[in-house]
Amino acid sequence: MPNLSTIAIARQKHPALAADNPFDIAWDYRYLPRADYLGDMHYALQLGICLTGSSEIVYDGYSRICRPGECWWTMCWEPHAYRALERRSFTVAINLDLNSLGQCDPFGSCNWLLPFSLPPEQRFMPENAAERRLFAETGRRLFHWHCRGGRFHRQRSWLLIHQLLLTALESLYAVHKNEAAEVRSLGGYFPRLRPAIELARSAEAEPVTLAHAASACSLSPSRFSELFREAFGLSFGQFAARARLGRAAQEVLHSTLTIEEIAARWGYFDSSHFCHAFKKVYQCSPMEFRLRKTSEF
Repeated sequence: MPNLSTIAIARQKHPALAADNPFDIAWDYRYLPRADYLGDMHYALQLGICLTGSSEIVYDGYSRICRPGECWWTMCWEPHAYRALERRSFTVAINLDLNSLGQCDPFGSCNWLLPFSLPPEQRFMPENAAERRLFAETGRRLFHWHCRGGRFHRQRSWLLIHQLLLTALESLYAVHKNEAAEVRSLGGYFPRLRPAIELARSAEAEPVTLAHAASACSLSPSRFSELFREAFGLSFGQFAARARLGRAAQEVLHSTLTIEEIAARWGYFDSSHFCHAFKKVYQCSPMEFRLRKTSEF
């Protein structure tokens, strides 16, 4: 298994997801297998479905091979890498807005985030022919609707995406029987954590402190830290640091500001500190990142 820290994160163009645009469909078709990996890190949640051939997804310390009808999941700002393993490998990726997830659910008790936030080795993978057929057929339908459009295709797609999530949740609840009540209760807490997520996303130069984030959610710092780690699989500090670096990376790509100006704008002590933090995640300097080609995912 490759070391994720040695895989450079490619220059990406991810959609501007929002309440009126809660998901986007991307795809990758490879006529020939590739030896190198496409590294990635972004705010959007992502569900990838292999339709033909096979593909490999690499996380920190874990990798998964997906064959037709099988899938992979990535959390917000979670570094990961992808490559096609066979000829004519075709993968569809569904990018989801975190704040819009589960908005078709008026009951508010379902933890829609669970398939993305479990440790990578515990995330749902279709295990039987019926599940693999469901994911493959849904992936193809989402791809065709995305390309061809049609009346209500966005609404239909949104409901189908949540159908896949419910399939995953039913399986995960069955596996985690002893934790089922706790898992379900987190669904009710997720809306309460959203103010902290928005703070991390919108913060400029000054990093968001744990106390500020907890206060925005009307929780004590200890209770907030506990719920955030349970819901997202990482600490709020890690999430906020990745969010700040991710937004700085977008400015590296799309602005004419110097690296020194971007470092100062995002609250780094100096450009060397910014470059060190940037290279630790993206495996290249900010200037090298600015010069890269855009990949499809």
